[in-house]
Amino acid sequence: MGFLDKAKATATQAIQQGQAKVEQIQQSRHESELYKTLGEAVYKVQRKGGDQAAVDAALTALDSHFASVQQAAESAAAASAAAAGSAAGSAAPPTTPPTTPPSAAPQEGNFTRDDM
Repeated sequence: MGFLDKAKATATQAIQQGQAKVEQIQQSRHESELYKTLGEAVYKVQRKGGDQAAVDAALTALDSHFASVQQAAESAAAASAAAAGSAAGSAAPPTTPPTTPPSAAPQEGNFTRDDM
């Protein structure tokens, strides 16, 4: 694989990660708005004699949001598993980084210059 091929693959991966992060932020904002709507509806019911239908509608909206998030996560997992399965025949097996035993790890707050 040439240098340009590696650069293209790296750029493509960075773009995909950026798109995933943007989608995650958008999802989080939408979720926050749904929670805010639910909170306002509950407050109106509890303190101002509001309509319970607004609370039920907000809960239904949250349920559908979480169902779509779950469905998207499952389809993404299936797609990545399929991609990993097709790439497994041509790629080397992934290596796991060596782990240090818990006893060898420095204790919290007990660092020296040699630990850097």
